[in-house]
Amino acid sequence: MMMTFDIGDWVQGKTVEGEFVHGYIETVGTQQEIVRVRIVQSDNKRAVGRSIALRGSWLKQLPVNPLGDKKNLESLIDLALSTSDEAWFNELTDRMNTLKNEKGKTKEVRINGSLINRLGSYENK
Repeated sequence: MMMTFDIGDWVQGKTVEGEFVHGYIETVGTQQEIVRVRIVQSDNKRAVGRSIALRGSWLKQLPVNPLGDKKNLESLIDLALSTSDEAWFNELTDRMNTLKNEKGKTKEVRINGSLINRLGSYENK
């Protein structure tokens, strides 16, 4: 069964020379047999940043990583920096800041209308 790829899908696989590649689909051939992949990681350092044509059967589609994970966002920010994509970098750093703000919020604990601080003493508000 032939895998169907779309532009922007993240994939990994091997080249005809046996090099491991990890990247995203830039173009898809009319019969989906040949796809052009922008390499972002490879055991051949010279391949990184290049776009190469590969058979679709040599590739495995990777699952989409959610933007709610700090590690994923950090990796994507690094990728945006390495590709000099300022708009994407700004979008990702905004998302990272939102994520940090959501996790940094603490719930107020109140007893009889008084706020309890971290030392356990009460403060009327």
